[in-house]
Amino acid sequence: MPETAAKPKRPESMSNAPDNTAQRFDAALLQRMTGQSGDRETLESQCLMLAEMTGLSLALNAGKAIGEPIDVEFDRFTAGPRSELIAEFDVNSVVCPARIDGWCDDITLAANTVFVIAVMECMLGGAIPEGKKIKPRELSAIELDVSTILFTQFAESLKSAIADPTPKDASAGQATQDVPEPEEGEEDTPCVMLTFQLRLGSVEAPFLVVVPQRPLLKAKIAEREDVRPPKPERPAWAQQLTTQVSHSHVLLEARISLNALTLGEVARLQKGDVLAFDDESGVRTLLSAGGKDLFWCEFGKAGNRYTVRVQEPHRHEHELMKDLATG
Repeated sequence: MPETAAKPKRPESMSNAPDNTAQRFDAALLQRMTGQSGDRETLESQCLMLAEMTGLSLALNAGKAIGEPIDVEFDRFTAGPRSELIAEFDVNSVVCPARIDGWCDDITLAANTVFVIAVMECMLGGAIPEGKKIKPRELSAIELDVSTILFTQFAESLKSAIADPTPKDASAGQATQDVPEPEEGEEDTPCVMLTFQLRLGSVEAPFLVVVPQRPLLKAKIAEREDVRPPKPERPAWAQQLTTQVSHSHVLLEARISLNALTLGEVARLQKGDVLAFDDESGVRTLLSAGGKDLFWCEFGKAGNRYTVRVQEPHRHEHELMKDLATG
């Protein structure tokens, strides 16, 4: 029998096949069409102008608040979903939510703990520490408070860079070292991350700000002559730190000069030997705390207790608080 040719299979109806192209919009295209995201060229232009105006204001006012010059340099900008950008935060970051009423209410700020530690030392009256000597660590409660003030200053500087829509109050939430998780439904919000490099003496550390693309694209950035720098925050910092210092316990030490002895005489001292004071009358002592000399005092006795009477400050009055604080 002759072989019978197999009948070709009937093609499946195209109407029954899933049409992914028709049923699914590309998420990025949808975000672009609805104004949630923009093209790289437009974003770069907006970010450069925003960073320039923000950096000028921050360098001026943060420097006045801290009492030391701060150099603010814009490094780069990165575009992407909010969750991916926040995931790039360093493990040694301190993070803070911020908002500028009338413009954007979901800004995320981040700084390196090294910079906060350096700022804290300056605010307490100490010299700018060497950057290589500061190690990232968990911040204390007062250092977190100082971080919040730093972030508030940055939010104010960011506000001064927005010309339209007219921004209102700028504020920052409580700083924390726990990196926040984006709220449900906001993980894929198109954002940009501006990276600044802040320098305080030899201390250099990154400062990051994550802003949604939608308000950034709609904003008109202020020009140099339009920028109105916010008032410095120094009074608030000074009051807060002074309060902390004034409630701290300080161990006082009084040093008294004795008659000069040779090293050989000191080596031969025995139990019960008596050493005479250097002063024959009105024995003066130098009162100190934390290795800082504070007051000249007079050594004496009241009843069964030895005492010292404060005579005059070893340093000017405005330096005493700094000496105590840094100790």
